[in-house]
Amino acid sequence: MSSDLATVRNVAFVGHSAAGKTSLVDALAHALGATDRKGAVADKTSLCDTEPEEQEKGHTFQLKLVHASKNGLCWNLLDTPGYPEFGADALSAMFACELVVGVASCAGHVSYNLRNKLEQAKSLGRARAILVTHVDADNASFDELVAEMQRKIGEECVPLCVPDKSGKGFSKVLGVRGGAWKKPLLDRVMDACEDEAALLEYLEKDDLSVEAFKRHVPRALAKGTLVPILPVHPLTGAGLEEVLAFLRDFAPSPANTRFVAGEKVISCDSPGPLLGVVFNVKSDPHVGKICLARILRGTLKASDLIGPGRGEKIGGLFYPVGGKNKVTVDSASAGELVAFSKVEHVAWSQTFTQTGTDPAPLEMPRNPPPMLALAVQPKSRNDEQKIGPALAKLASEDPTFHVHHEPHTHELVIQGMSDLHLQVMEQRLKRRFGVEVTTSLPRIAYRETITKSSEGHHRHKKQSGGRGQFGECYLRLKPASKDAGIVFQDAVVGGSIPRNLIPAVEKGIREIAAQGILTHSQVVDVEVAVYDGKYHDVDSDEASFKRAGAVAFRDGFAKAGPVLTEPVMSVEIRVPTEHAGAIFSDLTSHRRGTVHNQESEHDGHVTVIQAHVPLSMMLTYHRDLKSQTAGEGTYTMKPDHYARVPGSEQEKIIAQAGRKHAEDE
Repeated sequence: MSSDLATVRNVAFVGHSAAGKTSLVDALAHALGATDRKGAVADKTSLCDTEPEEQEKGHTFQLKLVHASKNGLCWNLLDTPGYPEFGADALSAMFACELVVGVASCAGHVSYNLRNKLEQAKSLGRARAILVTHVDADNASFDELVAEMQRKIGEECVPLCVPDKSGKGFSKVLGVRGGAWKKPLLDRVMDACEDEAALLEYLEKDDLSVEAFKRHVPRALAKGTLVPILPVHPLTGAGLEEVLAFLRDFAPSPANTRFVAGEKVISCDSPGPLLGVVFNVKSDPHVGKICLARILRGTLKASDLIGPGRGEKIGGLFYPVGGKNKVTVDSASAGELVAFSKVEHVAWSQTFTQTGTDPAPLEMPRNPPPMLALAVQPKSRNDEQKIGPALAKLASEDPTFHVHHEPHTHELVIQGMSDLHLQVMEQRLKRRFGVEVTTSLPRIAYRETITKSSEGHHRHKKQSGGRGQFGECYLRLKPASKDAGIVFQDAVVGGSIPRNLIPAVEKGIREIAAQGILTHSQVVDVEVAVYDGKYHDVDSDEASFKRAGAVAFRDGFAKAGPVLTEPVMSVEIRVPTEHAGAIFSDLTSHRRGTVHNQESEHDGHVTVIQAHVPLSMMLTYHRDLKSQTAGEGTYTMKPDHYARVPGSEQEKIIAQAGRKHAEDE
């Protein structure tokens, strides 16, 4: 444990996939002595990419914490997934750290993914910096990339170091104190200065001493007036020493970080008992559940009981140092990041204390809701009992992976951020729990209703030796008010149907309404009255009138102008402005959508489109949006209302449902 907050460095590395984050963390961990051999993604020896799915694809899919100690400093380096569909891990890492380092490839452009993550870091109040990799690529231009960063991220992006050369031949980095970037750098540093005497001195001398520069940079980072840019080559080590020096000298310590729990502001030196928060959950095949936690106040001891109720004893308290390696500790203090195992009742984003106290919930960043849904079925009937608990386990480790049973379509549905996200989850399900599944697009929960009044009739008569079956009823149907469901009325007079058999008629009607008639979707908003019928003293029973009621309802429903209604979603799409026209046209021309608002954000670089679109038109939208915007578009949607399906579409849906029903039978 480290009791001196000034010696703690909590740093999260974020950015687009293939930018070199994992290689950078491997190089830094090796330089800090966390490992004797520098790991590499290419030969599957990385400290961070340890999951089989990560090694197979060469990309990070889970947040990894690497701890190191050197020269009196306690380092916590967090490697995060680059793919935006695994953004929950990146967001939780940024929340847990003081400094967010964006990693950008000099061989490409400033991606929307990187810009978005740095914007999230800014909204969390975190200091930011940018490391530029692949400076030795054939098409690399450090100056052009910096200019693009200033346009798309902000003028606060200024180099602290520059490469000796862009492209082949890059071998070292140079300071900017004697070059063209000196004045912009010092101006950005002093923009955060609140010392009037120091500002006047700077204006007079147009320069800062080394001591003054080191004194003012941390404030500029904390206030966001400076986002320093440093080039680095993780594989050759060029610029690595300068990066470590920057992190050592300027990365904020936890001393000034504030969190809000309930109505209280929590700092590391706040008085009070232990308070921590779980910012990530993962599973180890040998250890079981592992929680990564930030200690907000007080000290967590390995012997503590934590969690709700009577609490649970920690299975182990340790610092992860990459791969399967760890450093066991007796305690962890405020400001530190630590892992503990085998505490089952503490979940992602949950605060915890010692047993006997009830912690207030912490204000956490909100994760985007999952947009892609698939219906799943186990391949083997032997896995029917295993699939539910297994999926629940995976959902506990990822707040953007959801599992639910759809009551209207009777399907088990999983939701995630993209095809890749769900593919990785399916692979984990098979590897960890031995459950293989088949997937399909989920059925749309259409609703069926009527548009005019009608009458229905059915006589149920069956004679097969001995006591027979007989029941006859007449029904009146008419449209009911919205959201009324099925409204049943008993209008029988004269005893044509005995009172004790009326509930059987109602039961038959409600059962067939729940099953659906046109597409096996729920029937809603129908008022139905039974007004006449016949019965037999011997052969009539509840089963007979239940059957009569159901078929009479189906008869009347077919005559009442039946229509389908479909769920319509409220959709909000964020795209780079240059793609807004194509997205608008696609929504209105190909998806039966209605756009009701459009506005700009981020100085006109991003366009936000708000629309109503049928859910059936959005099932695979994530793929189309990714294709149309080069992966830079994002969207969210939520149920808004039900609307009638156009006639031509209704015919297609009914025909498709009939074929599906025939196949099932």
